[in-house]
Amino acid sequence: MPLRYSRPLLTSLGLLTALPLLAQQPPPAHTVFLLGNTATAELPTSRLQALRRTLEQQTGPFTVVHLGDIVGNQGLGSAKDSSQAGQTARADALIALVQGLPNGKIYFLPGDKDWANSGPDGLKRVRRLEKYIEDKLPGQNAFIPTGGCPGPEIVDVAPLVRLVAINSPWWTHPYDRPEAPDTDCKTLTREEFREQLQDVLDETKGRNVLLVGHQPVISNGVYGGHMPLSRHLLPPVAGTVYAAYRQNVGSPRDLANPAYQQFQKELLNTLKDHPGAVYAAAHDFSLQLTEAEGSYHLVSGSFAEKQHVGANARSQFNESAEGFSRLDYFPDGTVKTAFYTFEAGGATVKQAYAATLFRSACGPEQVGVPVNSFIPECPSAPKGVAETKPDAPFEATQTLAAGRQYGGSGSSRFWLGKLYRTSWTQPVQVPTLNLATEKGGLRVFGRGGGRQTTSIKLIAADSSEYVFRSVDKDVTRILPPELRRSFAADVLRDITPTAHPYSALVTGSLLDKTDILHARPRLFVLPDNNQLGPYRPEYAGLLGTLEDRPVDPKPNLPGFDGADEVRRSFSFFRQLYKDNDNRIDAVSLAHARAFDMLVADFGKHEDNWKWAGFKDGKKTVFKPIPRDRDQSFTLWNGTLSYLANREWAVPSIEDFQAEFGDMKSLNWPARHLDRFLLQSLSREQWQQVARYLQERLTPAAIDEATATLPTELKPLSGDELNRKLKARIKELPKALDEYYLLLAKRVDVVGSNKAEVFRVDRQADGRVRVQLFDKAKDGDEPNGPALFDRTFSPRETQEVCLYGLDGKDVFTVTGTAKKSVLVRIIGGDGKDRITDDSRAGGLRTLTKVYDVPDTDLKLGPESDNRTSTRPDVNQYDREQFEFNSYKPRATVIVNANDGIGVGAGVDFMRQGFRKPGFKNLYSFDVRGSSGGNFQVSLASRHRYAFGKWDVGARTEYGNFFPFYNFFGLGNNTTKDQDLYDDKFYKARYKGFTLGAFTERVFWQRSLFRIGPAYEQYTSSYARASYLGQLESGGIPVPEGQVPNTDFQRLIGLNALLDVDLRDRQSFARRGVRLRAQHDTYHQLNGNKGNFGLTQGFAEYYGTARLGIPVTLVVKGGGAKNYGNDDDIPFYKFANLGLREGLRGYYRTRFTGDASLYLNTELRLALGRVQTSFLPFSYGVFGFYDRGRVYYKGSSPGGWHEGYGAGFYIAPVSDQLALSVSYQKSVENGLIQFGLGFRIDN
Repeated sequence: MPLRYSRPLLTSLGLLTALPLLAQQPPPAHTVFLLGNTATAELPTSRLQALRRTLEQQTGPFTVVHLGDIVGNQGLGSAKDSSQAGQTARADALIALVQGLPNGKIYFLPGDKDWANSGPDGLKRVRRLEKYIEDKLPGQNAFIPTGGCPGPEIVDVAPLVRLVAINSPWWTHPYDRPEAPDTDCKTLTREEFREQLQDVLDETKGRNVLLVGHQPVISNGVYGGHMPLSRHLLPPVAGTVYAAYRQNVGSPRDLANPAYQQFQKELLNTLKDHPGAVYAAAHDFSLQLTEAEGSYHLVSGSFAEKQHVGANARSQFNESAEGFSRLDYFPDGTVKTAFYTFEAGGATVKQAYAATLFRSACGPEQVGVPVNSFIPECPSAPKGVAETKPDAPFEATQTLAAGRQYGGSGSSRFWLGKLYRTSWTQPVQVPTLNLATEKGGLRVFGRGGGRQTTSIKLIAADSSEYVFRSVDKDVTRILPPELRRSFAADVLRDITPTAHPYSALVTGSLLDKTDILHARPRLFVLPDNNQLGPYRPEYAGLLGTLEDRPVDPKPNLPGFDGADEVRRSFSFFRQLYKDNDNRIDAVSLAHARAFDMLVADFGKHEDNWKWAGFKDGKKTVFKPIPRDRDQSFTLWNGTLSYLANREWAVPSIEDFQAEFGDMKSLNWPARHLDRFLLQSLSREQWQQVARYLQERLTPAAIDEATATLPTELKPLSGDELNRKLKARIKELPKALDEYYLLLAKRVDVVGSNKAEVFRVDRQADGRVRVQLFDKAKDGDEPNGPALFDRTFSPRETQEVCLYGLDGKDVFTVTGTAKKSVLVRIIGGDGKDRITDDSRAGGLRTLTKVYDVPDTDLKLGPESDNRTSTRPDVNQYDREQFEFNSYKPRATVIVNANDGIGVGAGVDFMRQGFRKPGFKNLYSFDVRGSSGGNFQVSLASRHRYAFGKWDVGARTEYGNFFPFYNFFGLGNNTTKDQDLYDDKFYKARYKGFTLGAFTERVFWQRSLFRIGPAYEQYTSSYARASYLGQLESGGIPVPEGQVPNTDFQRLIGLNALLDVDLRDRQSFARRGVRLRAQHDTYHQLNGNKGNFGLTQGFAEYYGTARLGIPVTLVVKGGGAKNYGNDDDIPFYKFANLGLREGLRGYYRTRFTGDASLYLNTELRLALGRVQTSFLPFSYGVFGFYDRGRVYYKGSSPGGWHEGYGAGFYIAPVSDQLALSVSYQKSVENGLIQFGLGFRIDN
């Protein structure tokens, strides 16, 4: 049959086959219309009318969601603002879209323009707009999230659709916003937001989840950094700088902004673990649809105007056109989307794109369309039953190994260790979980969370909930997708046996002997039958533990262990901030944490706890429920794992041995939790905790616990666990005392949002007593017994920080002592009263006061008034504290000039109050090479010494300074290759430098630095070298071109401005960089002249997709000396060469008192290869350079040219690129190896 006939026939047959399916497709159960960005441009009536007609045609229920930027560029003005009438009219017109339509509702979300365009009164304006809309739509809660809170806020708009509203501008707003711990939103921290969103996605069953917010986290529009060419050209140069700033630094509205990126990270990570949702946003003025990690990202922001949208191969749809979009949710679980654009001046709409996002479990497979994970079962099928193969015969027990694949080769055992490999590979006999009878019958109701553990959630007939957690873990889930089939994944899998496969059984038995609340795991194998529903193919035959799930009380069930409520960590923290009637049972938590240390469970970060609340009158006392014992008893006994276990390597792992090791590493993930919740405990109370556990975890209890392991494991690891536990329980008091001293160095005493009284008494012996009380309603006196009462010794504690949070708090410091403890008072919001009548010896004031200037202060000579109008003056950061640390390092040196060498160094970091990263950084380095070079350097840096300015100092001694060859002064010097090979041109200098600086970092990677310097140098060259021959008169040189080689003592000033607006520092693809440096010197000897050097460059990076990504780099720069040329040492002149702007020539090939150069480079990214070792990208590049130097205004010989080509490979990430190039000039042909690209440096 001719091809021209066969294609139409096949198409017709396909349509005929599909007709029955189309006929069976019912109408949507619910439709959601999405629009946004109506605040700035004119809002044409014709478009409102066209959308209204579309809504009127809806026969089923629908919801309209306005995705933000609603009424004006600066939000809703006040009644005095002349623009308010027009703004409210715009809101009325939008509300009118659904008026009179009984089957429809409209919801509004705030955008950044509703927050006063990220202005100072943004919170006030967004709340004003919320009130206006809520008054117009009473009883609906139409403006979400409410009160400027971050969300997520849930609105179930239909039985099949759950709307989850996110206030994305809260993340990026640079001014006042509701923020923990001082306000009453349900969530107010990033961690709480993450917890709440995870809970929503975990617990939503049988209902689609539609996340809505204003700002997208994946966007191909202008805010996503995709700038049109016109932005660069209007005006030229300045337009490019502006575009680079928006793309790579970003205003609060741009995706490149750090706050915006934090929001992007939180949302993408959460959706990665919970695929199947749709996130709809506006912000960018375009229509977009992109799939990422199993969820969809939809942008519908061009209802009123359109802007540029860039191309992106991974996006399903991108269009710069005015329009809106819709989502159709069908009863069988199908989810579809469509985008509409306006035509004929907005009077009509046209469907521009349509797609099925998720399919129903009822229908046949569709390539590229996954089953709706929120409705994983066909709704018409019997509950919990899937139409699959018949049930396998039920066996009461099965024999299997936890992980046969972990036996490991000889090299694995050497490098990573023997670990618990034999315990993983040993087959054991395990009962099969009978879902029909266990707990009265269990039904699967969803997939569990966890990034490494495979788990499912089950519910019993009485509504009690359980979780089945796999023994084996998929540790590769923590890797990016491109690394999950690589060598890195193999290594991660091979360290799985660091954990004991059945540790939960032993810890569960031990915990039964204590008062610590805990789940009670039992070992089972899941059956292979249809009771697993759609999870049968993945979960049948899975070895794991069945555990009770800590949840809130239900109408017919008490809470976990009788609790009145159960909360996750950050929700629990909020309760403590909210009211001092909510309290932690610190002793119970200390029991749990001491147990963690006993079993070497180093994984107790905040996500691994829940908190059971027990009401006691007005009070609620919370007790901890530790979760996930996967990291107990871990071994790190291989060569590499031993190195990783050093405290300077990976700080968060610790080996389980008979003796306790590094207490910092053992408790690293829990360090912030412990400092927040355990500071009320004294040294003696920690010893009481140790005695409590010793009394209950007797040798007999340990014997009983290790006996819970499968009997086959007793000789393999059971006996070893038994021996180590008995040794560690004896050493527990000593270990807890060591940890107490770590916690005691700096203590935070945190109040609540209620009014409290803080009393500090400096006692004569140097100790300091701190008490915290609830404040009486009238007056400044305490109400009731102390909520906190502890006495600190200056031998143990360096400082105590008192945080009042909200409320009218009262702080009083009294007493006299010769030596005492530093006390910081951070008043918090509310009208506080702070009095300091104390006295202490020494030159330093020991009471530091932080609050706003109008605080009621009565300060004395011991007080340091640090009140300020800065927004963060009263900030409480629970995670601010970090331990002091050090990091050693080593380097290998290989180059033609220095030969082969090695270097070693160490950094010491000392932490301090409100000093991000470090307070003081001290560095020591030493290096030497076969070329006879040696250097020692010392450096220090002190964070935020003055405002946001760092200060530092550096001294160097040796001859490793960056000048290698001297060929003479001028642009037309000659080079003889044989003489070069004999080191004839080699010229170095030696001596020492001493410099200081102050530096301010801004715009993420840009900086300004200035400071004085002292330098003392002696020229270093051989008698037979070029400089040696000049000195002896062996080489004739024109008058005035003899370089200065005399001994130098210089004082000077160095200044640097580096404006870095690139997308990244290594392997940059877009952006600009401007760098200017000025060094000025005065000679303290010789002619005592003045000279200096000013140098700088500008570079541009641009990438276009011409079938493949092609990156153009253009860099132009130069340098100019000033002063008498005869005074300038030869190594202080401007120069060009291999690393100085002129590739294809040797280093410092041309030297003069001025230089100019132009570099161009073209990079072609050819592709990416997935290998079993590592994925890597690869490409080629070519370059062309021109440069020349001047001396005393003359530059004979013209422009020098260098050109060449090369290739690169970049394992894992482009920023790890390895490059090799062949560089050519009239003088040389050079092969250059390097990390990244020379031009980027």
